[in-house]
Amino acid sequence: FEEGSASRSPCIQMIMGNEAGDADSIISALGLAHVNSMINSSQVSVPIISIPRADMSLRRDAVLILDLAGIDVTKLLFIDDDCVTSYLLTHDPSQEQKSITLVDHNRMRASLANLSSMVSEIVDHHEDENSHEHVTIDSGKRIVAFDNGFATVASTCTLVAERLFEAVDPTTKIDGGLGLALLGVILLDSVNMLPEAGKGTYRDEHAINSLLARTDWSTCANTFPSLVDSNTLEDIFPQGRTNVPDRKNLFDVLSNSKFDPNFWAQMSVTDCLRIDYKKFVVPGQSVVPSIGLSSVLLGMDNLLAKDNFTEELLAYVSSENVDLFGVLTLEFKDDRPQRELLIAGLKSEVVDSFANFLTKHHDAANLEVVERNVECFLTEAGKIDSTKFSIRVFCQGNSKGSRKQVAPILVAHASTISKFYNE
Repeated sequence: FEEGSASRSPCIQMIMGNEAGDADSIISALGLAHVNSMINSSQVSVPIISIPRADMSLRRDAVLILDLAGIDVTKLLFIDDDCVTSYLLTHDPSQEQKSITLVDHNRMRASLANLSSMVSEIVDHHEDENSHEHVTIDSGKRIVAFDNGFATVASTCTLVAERLFEAVDPTTKIDGGLGLALLGVILLDSVNMLPEAGKGTYRDEHAINSLLARTDWSTCANTFPSLVDSNTLEDIFPQGRTNVPDRKNLFDVLSNSKFDPNFWAQMSVTDCLRIDYKKFVVPGQSVVPSIGLSSVLLGMDNLLAKDNFTEELLAYVSSENVDLFGVLTLEFKDDRPQRELLIAGLKSEVVDSFANFLTKHHDAANLEVVERNVECFLTEAGKIDSTKFSIRVFCQGNSKGSRKQVAPILVAHASTISKFYNE
């Protein structure tokens, strides 16, 4: 797991999550590296945290999970560390053999596109973007748990857990830190299998139950978490730290750290947008070749009401150099998820095209989108010429439609509107 494991070996497999670097990307990379080392000891598996080191503090749920698992975050490798940028993530045939496993995404980020040929494995649960065609399904190295428009698992950590179960004898106990880390993320991503969230599948439930039953929880007693007090630990482990944790209490502690309203209230608009951001490339010759989508765990009204919202949004959209930018907000009211969607861009005709598509086209009907008027927020936030920067906001009736569902719909529309604008 830690930095010391990155020794120079004849065969180095780097494992890396997506550019948003959420808990699933971070823990699935760490977990898969551990499992792979159990399967093939001759190969050095090196997990790389897919965000800058300075940004890790913004991933509060991931930091808390690692703290509970007894893992020192400072000893992990991050994508901007010198040894990563100067050695690991470089392509030189004269160097030792290196390969890359992508977890929680299936297309190498644009900034590392020169390393695409090094991708040797994909473990993911998003719609397949059909990149890295040399990594085939038949080889068993292309695992994309997405079918008929839906993810078949809520979390990449479920896929890691399934590989773990295959690798060890059913009677062998799983290390407590590994079991807790995987369990925590699967609970978060499936919203503890809450039916209203519509995220969890039978595979997630099986992974949760298997981790609870097959993990040696006594090894967790040897860790000394620093981010939770003794009362919280007692809530998580009501029968003592050597025994199975309380599933609901563990989920609540992690979820509260992720959705903490004070944390989100204190963040700037820019930090809210960048904490969970992904860029999507549109295939073909579209006039909208790229789309950026930020997931924000805050109600839309609270986001719009932040100081300098419009100015910071415009600056962030410009800095990311995308043709359409979207913000997907999520909050829970009475334990029910509430989603809204904002789209913005420097070309009003592009934003209008997507707005019409979302509200009127049958391909977007399942999102149940209805536009809402937010002029009062935007006026208070600052006036910007609407011909130079356009913003539209929508309520989303389908609370199950996360970025995993929204992104393919937007990308599909973007790939068709080139004909409209070229006529």
